[in-house]
Amino acid sequence: MCQKIAETLSVAGYCTIGLTVPTGLFRDKVTSLRQVFLDNGLEVVLRVDLGSRSRDELLRSLRRFRPSYDVIAVKCLSEHVARVACRDRRVDLVFFDLENPRIRFNHALANLIRGSIEVNLVSAILHSLKRSVYGAISKTFLIAQEHNVKVVLSSGSDKPEEIRSPIQIAALATTLGLLQRTAHDAVASTPMSIVAENGERHSRDYIEEGVRVVLSRAR
Repeated sequence: MCQKIAETLSVAGYCTIGLTVPTGLFRDKVTSLRQVFLDNGLEVVLRVDLGSRSRDELLRSLRRFRPSYDVIAVKCLSEHVARVACRDRRVDLVFFDLENPRIRFNHALANLIRGSIEVNLVSAILHSLKRSVYGAISKTFLIAQEHNVKVVLSSGSDKPEEIRSPIQIAALATTLGLLQRTAHDAVASTPMSIVAENGERHSRDYIEEGVRVVLSRAR
């Protein structure tokens, strides 16, 4: 299945993919999965999706997994967890269950968020025929644009037939209210900037946000 997905992603025009890896997966399995995509000309970014149900659980997970993954995403299962995830600079992406009306991205969270809001666009539309899901996506886009929150669009696909090209994903987002320029950034420059920034965090010179070791030049 991974081989078919990798081949389809390559044909669809992708150069970098976010590979969501379960936290308990053995390292050799991760290596073999990564190699499948590398063999198809795709750069691999390891990603973990945290579905913590409390503040303390989320903070423990962030301390444990932040050094090991290129991208940290949090599925917001409650308003309280969502507030913590949006404020914490270790979180790159937050996303919501679009079929759950009890917890949605809102103006209060938009004022807190330090990372980006992610919308798994293709999987949300293909797996649901509810008008409320379309409304939730449009409302998310509206709030994000009003507060200048960065948006990341992804397919959320785990099957080859569900994969869409970046241009198709961006075009679909514009029909739901996202500005064309923002939609293009959401499938290209915004996710790549997350990867680049996290690459800097893994460098030996990095101390914390805005602080780096600079070696003095010999005179």
